Amino acid sequence: MTRKTNTATTRSVTFRRAITSACTLLTAGTVAAASFWLGMAPTAQADPGDTFVPIGSSQLVQSEDLDAIQMTLDTEKVVLHRNTDFSSCLGEGNAWTSVLQGSPKPISAAWTKRGHRDQLLTESIAQAKTGAQAESYATTLVNSAIRACRKPKFDFHYGPIQSSSVGSGYATWAVAYKGNSSHPDGGVVVIRKGTNVGFIQVSGSWGPADQTMESVAKVAVDRLA
Repeated sequence: MTRKTNTATTRSVTFRRAITSACTLLTAGTVAAASFWLGMAPTAQADPGDTFVPIGSSQLVQSEDLDAIQMTLDTEKVVLHRNTDFSSCLGEGNAWTSVLQGSPKPISAAWTKRGHRDQLLTESIAQAKTGAQAESYATTLVNSAIRACRKPKFDFHYGPIQSSSVGSGYATWAVAYKGNSSHPDGGVVVIRKGTNVGFIQVSGSWGPADQTMESVAKVAVDRLA
């Protein structure tokens, strides 16, 4: 018995198979091309200097920092968002937001030692809108609160200004001297890291004053977000 083949049907099946194969290849090629270009597309990178990390009391110098640099202060008082006056060269009556215009009110802390009124560390920190603004604030503080008091004024003056990078941050500091004397009594520090800026004043002495102030500057920058 002879089997007849339907030529039209065979051609139709062959055509459909060809179309299906072509579509499969086209889809695979499209996916591969899309994957290639997605892999080539640049990924946006944030500028670390303009990345906002919520600022709080944890960015202030902590007790373990003071222990590490052998500053025997034992009592801390933290104040949030008070327009702190400067007690350095700028003097009282010059509030934080008037000196650093556009800055929010700072977070401040005062470290003291029970029974020793002459030993004190005060710190204020705040967050600028951008890294460039934080740098500008730091420059203002260095010029107005340190550089302007290099010569004897009232009952104190500052010695040579020292600066150093600390990781991704930066610190500038100077040792303070009583009156016209060469007797050191603490000092002052300006710190900056990312969008944050801070100001520290130390009264009293713990060993070599220059080493103490450098140590304070470095632990303070490490803490600053």
